[in-house]
Amino acid sequence: MNQRIVKHKKYNPAFLSDDELINSFVVRCTELDLITQTISENTTQSNQHVMIIGQRGIGKTMLVLRVAAEVRKNKELYDKWYPIVFSEESYQVITPGEFWLEAIFHLGQQEKSLQWKQTFRELREEGNEERLRERALAQLMDFADGQGKRILIIAENFNMLLGDQISDDDAWKLRHTLLNEARIMLLATATSRFKEIESSDKAMFELFKTQELKPLDEGQCRKIWASITGKELHDERIRPIRILTGGNPRLIRILSSFGASMSFKELMDDLIQLVDDHTEYFKSHLDRLAPTERKVYLSLAELWNPSTAKEVSKAARLDVSKTSALLRRLIERGAVTIWREKGRKKWYQVAERMYNIYYLMRRRGAPSRRIKGVVNFMVHFYRQEELISLTGKLAEEACKLNVKLRRDHYIAYEAVLENVSSQVFREKILDITPRSFFEMDDTPKSIRSLIEREKPTTATKEEEEWSALLKEADELSEKPDRLKEAEAIYRKAIEIAPNKALSWLRLGVFLQEKPERYDEAEDAYRKAIELDE
Repeated sequence: MNQRIVKHKKYNPAFLSDDELINSFVVRCTELDLITQTISENTTQSNQHVMIIGQRGIGKTMLVLRVAAEVRKNKELYDKWYPIVFSEESYQVITPGEFWLEAIFHLGQQEKSLQWKQTFRELREEGNEERLRERALAQLMDFADGQGKRILIIAENFNMLLGDQISDDDAWKLRHTLLNEARIMLLATATSRFKEIESSDKAMFELFKTQELKPLDEGQCRKIWASITGKELHDERIRPIRILTGGNPRLIRILSSFGASMSFKELMDDLIQLVDDHTEYFKSHLDRLAPTERKVYLSLAELWNPSTAKEVSKAARLDVSKTSALLRRLIERGAVTIWREKGRKKWYQVAERMYNIYYLMRRRGAPSRRIKGVVNFMVHFYRQEELISLTGKLAEEACKLNVKLRRDHYIAYEAVLENVSSQVFREKILDITPRSFFEMDDTPKSIRSLIEREKPTTATKEEEEWSALLKEADELSEKPDRLKEAEAIYRKAIEIAPNKALSWLRLGVFLQEKPERYDEAEDAYRKAIELDE
């Protein structure tokens, strides 16, 4: 098994033990409490079933598996409930009988029981759907009675089961059992709200209590980051993570793993794998939109930054008023959100930030563009000392890789040096880089020449002073009683080097801390973009 598959197995919640799940579960605690409370209150002849709704990567699997772990670990719950956890997809289920048969299959897997595995094999031979439904359900109820417990069935992607696999007529038969059989509770997940639970003429209407998982806020993002890296991040550093990922736990875990121990190759592999894994989901997401809606949506995704209706209309080559109407419709669909409002002016962005990353990586598919995008994030997120260390590790890793696997590292290394503005900083990166990185047979000429071109050059006194001022201002900005002094030093750095984009960027981040200074922060950001877009 190759290294990347092992690594993905490690981060897949389905492969974690109960103790590992409990230890790594640091957010969504409120949702966990609400679900376990519902389970404990299901004591009557008709259970309250629960549906967890949220976009891919938002933490549905982690939450429902954590619920199962809680039921097994909590004696009060485990005395009354037995959880049966389905696989993430149940493609073979197209009838109610097969739904109960799937439960028996996973019961046999969990119990490691030859008896239940044999029962599954025998029932699988049943050719009559009605008899299969009755026999499989009867076997499950016998198990429940033998245990003296009710059964909690956990089934993911239930919208796919009901919308694509189980017919409307069969859905009514499934509803009848769920309504009338007190020994079964269903905890299901779905990637979005769907007509089978929303429409009054559908079988599952009002059967479920729904919980919608929202993107993580900055505090929750900080908890995940700290749980993986062991480091607390201040607001000005967690905010770009929240914006980039859209509060998507899966993306946050990838980025924080890179900050902790992940190599550059693993980071790129994970991001590209994430895009590949979600291709079909995002294609279906787009296919559901009308052509003009899709055009506006993709124009907003192409812009990436929060944008006004005027900016989107220009990119989409549509009238502003029509674009505004379509943006409102996309907001109602949950595809677009309002990022900021100022008077009557609104800035919009794609709701699923992960989709936005997917779209740009697909559209601008050249590897060098993908890598430079990752590097751009690294340069603006990591402190100088951290970035120097990460770039050095990147070069070290390249020296150990096969020739075919290190091209990305060369592109990234050059991109880091292109993005940093301090000569002193560049020299530190060169100093920490292994000499062999510059001397391998496939090392590009542009990198070979760096060691000769950069090393003899010494930073000017002005550059050294500018670099020292930025470092001092960054340190003071983390001390609440030194904020005025920090701002003054940022502005002094700008006076010394007004054409360095990094000075304006850091000032913008600093000013953004206070809502009443958003306009000043925006001006600083725009100046930084003018200098280095």
